[in-house]
Amino acid sequence: MRRAETSQSPLRPRDLEEARARLSEQADRLRSQLTRAEEAASALRADCDLDAADAGAKAMTLRELRTRTEMDTALLERTVAALDRLRAGSFGICAECGRPQGRERALALPHAELCVQCAEEREAGPGG
Repeated sequence: MRRAETSQSPLRPRDLEEARARLSEQADRLRSQLTRAEEAASALRADCDLDAADAGAKAMTLRELRTRTEMDTALLERTVAALDRLRAGSFGICAECGRPQGRERALALPHAELCVQCAEEREAGPGG
């Protein structure tokens, strides 16, 4: 982490309230999706296999549910972390460099913890 500076959030109180509402709604939606996915997976596991085709289809569906669940869980974790940053007063500040993320980015991707530059550097990997 190259935390160069710590800045004030570029967001207005109305922006912060909008972000809080969107993040809360997203967290609720993801929790519901995760509950439904677990219920579907449990039902599939409890269902008896009639033949090899049924077993194969069931295995594929379970893999798809697992993949979706992993993605939803990761997004929920980022969403909860963003809500924590809102409460702490650091929402809209890049967790890597400490500079403001920019109002548009913070509102478009409220669960993002990095500014565009740091996100691009992370995606590029070592040696960029």
